Amino acid sequence: MKIMTTKPALFMSMALAGILGLASCAQGPGETLPITDTPAAAGGASATAAPQEPSARSAAQAPETVLGYPTAHVHAIAAPGKGQVLLATHDGLYNVSVNPAQRIGPVVDWMGFTLGKGGFYASGHPGPGVALENPVGLMRSTDKGKTWESLSRSGVSDFHALTASKNAIIGFDTTLRSTSDGIQWKGLDSRILPATLAADPRGSLVLAATEHGVWRSADDGATFTEPAANTPLLQYLAVAGTKAVGVTPDGVAWTSQDGGVSWKQGAVLQGTVSAVAMSPDGSRIWVSSSLGVEHSADGAASFELRFASPK
Repeated sequence: MKIMTTKPALFMSMALAGILGLASCAQGPGETLPITDTPAAAGGASATAAPQEPSARSAAQAPETVLGYPTAHVHAIAAPGKGQVLLATHDGLYNVSVNPAQRIGPVVDWMGFTLGKGGFYASGHPGPGVALENPVGLMRSTDKGKTWESLSRSGVSDFHALTASKNAIIGFDTTLRSTSDGIQWKGLDSRILPATLAADPRGSLVLAATEHGVWRSADDGATFTEPAANTPLLQYLAVAGTKAVGVTPDGVAWTSQDGGVSWKQGAVLQGTVSAVAMSPDGSRIWVSSSLGVEHSADGAASFELRFASPK
């Protein structure tokens, strides 16, 4: 099989676009933010549709138009299970698998966002009127994003790449770091400058997408194996068990069944990609793109637009 790669210049130009993303400027003291779910659509609709598994929909059906779909840039996507899809955006965290979409918790520009065994973990910049230091450092939510507590590095770190494995939280704020308790951090391999990081909170596999290829760790980031030759140059990554999915800067999906050792080329995404996620069992792939949320249930062999923004 012919391996297709993308020029490092294209990779870096797109990665830098994320690193140089706009940051909110509000700052101030504060540790916990108690804000409840808010429907994002205008009109005050009180009922929300329950998330529906994609298997219940025909591939021939049009994508679901989600009222209140966030218009801000999407930094991360997560699929906790049961058909739920979350988007971490410049304007906060959104559940787009209900209609209208719901903003969950405070308005924070979540530059980094990940699911961990202890809850949700995130980093970024506070929005207007949100009493947090800028940047917010590492924060954690134990109630699915409704409220957040500051753990460490507030006013210091803005983790643009963030993931959680079984025994560590790994982040990149110009330096690759990890913490086992959310408070004390240690530096990792200084050669790795990732655009994205990916791990499964049930295991120790960590993948790092860089302009030189995908670095691989089997010990929660303590050590990494250098990128293998003739592997695809990926910008976005997600991991579920030993399964992994990656997307190149020009939108080609690749999958791995052996934790990123080998890769198989898949379909081309319809829109411009900003983030990728996998369901907990790895059977479904969710991609945030310029069209909305694209979905695959056949190992990236094909994608359909699942949730779309009103035109």
